Amino acid sequence: MLKNYLITALNNLIKNKLYTFINITGLAIGLAACIVISLYVADQFSYDKQWKDSGRIYRINTVGNIPGMEQVKLAATAIPVMPALEEYFEGKIEQSTRIYYSHSTISKDTEQFHEDLWLVDPDFIEMFQLRLLSGSLEAVLESPGKTALRADIAARLFGDRNPLGQTINATINGLKSDYLVTAVYQVPGNSVLDIPMISLLRSESLPSMLRSWNNANTITYFKLKNGIDIDSLKPLIPPFLDRNMDISKVLSDPDITTSDILSLEFQNIEDIHLNTPWDTYRAGGNRSVVISFAAIAVLVLLIACINFTILTTAKATQRAKEVAVRKVAGAKRKQLIIQFLGESLLLTLFALLLSLGIVEIMLPLFQSIVSKPISMNYTFSVILPLLALFIIVGLSGGLYPAFILSGFRPGTILKANRSKETRASISFRNILVIFQFCISSILIISTIAIYIQLKHSLNLDPGFNRENLLVINNPDLGFAFKDKIALLKTELKNQANITDVCLSEIQPSQKVINNRVYTLPGAEKVNHIIYSGYICYDYFTTYQIPVIAGRNYSEELDLPDQLLDMMTYQIGDGPTLPLSERNIVINKSASRELGFLRPEDAIGKTVNTTTANNSRYTIIGVVADNHLFSINALPRAEIYLLQPEYSGVITVRFKGAPKAAVDRVKSVWKKVMGEAEISTVFVNQLLAKEFEQEETEVRVIISFALLAVLIACMGLFGSASFTVERRTKEIGLRKVMGAKVRNIAGLLLWQFSKPVLVANIIAWPVAVFVMHNWLQHFPYKFNQLFMIPICLVSCLLALSIAWLTVAGNTTRMAKSKPIKALRYE
Repeated sequence: MLKNYLITALNNLIKNKLYTFINITGLAIGLAACIVISLYVADQFSYDKQWKDSGRIYRINTVGNIPGMEQVKLAATAIPVMPALEEYFEGKIEQSTRIYYSHSTISKDTEQFHEDLWLVDPDFIEMFQLRLLSGSLEAVLESPGKTALRADIAARLFGDRNPLGQTINATINGLKSDYLVTAVYQVPGNSVLDIPMISLLRSESLPSMLRSWNNANTITYFKLKNGIDIDSLKPLIPPFLDRNMDISKVLSDPDITTSDILSLEFQNIEDIHLNTPWDTYRAGGNRSVVISFAAIAVLVLLIACINFTILTTAKATQRAKEVAVRKVAGAKRKQLIIQFLGESLLLTLFALLLSLGIVEIMLPLFQSIVSKPISMNYTFSVILPLLALFIIVGLSGGLYPAFILSGFRPGTILKANRSKETRASISFRNILVIFQFCISSILIISTIAIYIQLKHSLNLDPGFNRENLLVINNPDLGFAFKDKIALLKTELKNQANITDVCLSEIQPSQKVINNRVYTLPGAEKVNHIIYSGYICYDYFTTYQIPVIAGRNYSEELDLPDQLLDMMTYQIGDGPTLPLSERNIVINKSASRELGFLRPEDAIGKTVNTTTANNSRYTIIGVVADNHLFSINALPRAEIYLLQPEYSGVITVRFKGAPKAAVDRVKSVWKKVMGEAEISTVFVNQLLAKEFEQEETEVRVIISFALLAVLIACMGLFGSASFTVERRTKEIGLRKVMGAKVRNIAGLLLWQFSKPVLVANIIAWPVAVFVMHNWLQHFPYKFNQLFMIPICLVSCLLALSIAWLTVAGNTTRMAKSKPIKALRYE
């Protein structure tokens, strides 16, 4: 019996080659798209599940709720927090580790590059089971001066040589130290812990400023003891903070408590990758994007399944006579159902096998889109979902024709002497076509809207001249760099194609939050929390930020801000911090924050601060607002402190060809700084990088929108072929009665245009709603009235695609001779 089913199914597929090709190819493309996205989604949700007891490992985040400001969340805590918590939660924490990121210059012989050296507590290697390749991780954390290297770092430094027992040099803030290599490792699986190098953390050896409760500079993880509920610890955090921190001195408000402003959040390590868009230590994923990709994959597969059902239904109705004859010959309905479901499963099997080949072709392209390596491993965990997908798709595609056709009455079919095509069957297929093109139209509208928004964002005026700016990324050469900075600036300015050079604390689009509390004399109770960054004299000239009131910094008139003594650092006015009087430049938003109606009103006024030093500043200039912090955010209040000593980012304004400017900068750098590594980036690249996620979304949506349209068109083409074939005699009669070719072609095109038009009318409000919500995270949106022409363009595209798809069939049939049509059937 099974053999008979198989032979019948194969004969039917071979007999109807066009139907078989369209069905298998369309379904294969849909399955391949679904598989590729599923691999990506699985990869994104796999982060940090490989650690033992990962469900009990938490990271501590610091949350600031400062009145008048948006909530600030940092993936860091102060160094003293973890030891104090272990004592406070006595018996509830099993293990803990702090990670202090130390930006270092690593050198061995002539090899030199920048890398992060992780200073960690001894529990680190027990909480996170690194894959040891050689040496001993325990030995690394026995005493200072030892390090373990990730395999790629070891290979870069030592090549094929054995790194164990070798010594490398790390320069941190200008201080050189030797480290003995005692282990080489790899990080297993996907993890938010990048871990290039590790060494022992000795917090007591760090400057007092870094050990302050007011300085969140350390990543902290802890593992709860088994049976302890994390929610039971949360109510204990406010009294813990009030006992250990006094925020009133920072905010100059004795009536405020620390728990009013700060809180600690416990985040499970498995949730970090997709739930930390504010994490400045690493580029994480985005849960909403991953879910959106998964939804798109499901929609594309759904279109493929609908396409499969449309074609199967259209073809199956032409087999009504076969069903009738089989029933007359004694076939039971159960046997017919098995026959049709078997054919559907066989088609799905062929499509699945073809889809696996398409996946291997698509993966490299998809990897380039999402900038992440993804592979297809044929393990049991992959094969089992594929098997489930095969069964679900195969059965869903064959259920309707199997149960409808098997219910036909032989007498009715044989008496009519024709294949049975009911109005219900036609309506069902039209509904499916409408649904297909509805999804396709939503994807087309979304793609156009996202693309327009990206262009709109990137073309915004950033408040400075973004062209011809080159940034030398944080050299981090410590005092060695500071000693040579004047010479480097002079040498760069002497180059013919370089017009300006400046120093700053951060580079454009660098998400740094460094706020201080300022008060106006006579209004000390009113605190103004404003970002404060260090710059040099030439900063506004280099970036061409206009001064709208007062004047710029002058080397003749203005002294740099006082340097902090990190060993005696304290908050507030104390005997070790005498009053410092300096001049400052602020931006327009800061002048409004301080209560001045016009920028001119701020000139000559003074502000005080006890945050990080005890200073009185006189406002000498107000500059225009800008988007140096982020082009994708509203301008923030900013105060620019004059302090070249703390400015580790160099920005060069050049003229002429960009490549020539880069070559010239590197040549001067080598002349002044020797073999020290240099990394350069154009400011336009930094601004564009802010929209990497959106650009990835556009590329993925475009790719899958094209696939969705392609599959829908294949289904429409197949459906058109069957419809034209069914109406052959009608077309012949119309031609005999004098109908023109264009009339017949127009009639058939209109028949296939109706479901496409209905699909667009349904798709428009859905797409507009989705895009309206998506645009909410942009402070500057394109005019949403443009959604009307976008929808119209989408409709024209869908109609054009539909017409091109069916034009060949309709025109060919309309041009055929009436005698052939009348002989049909």
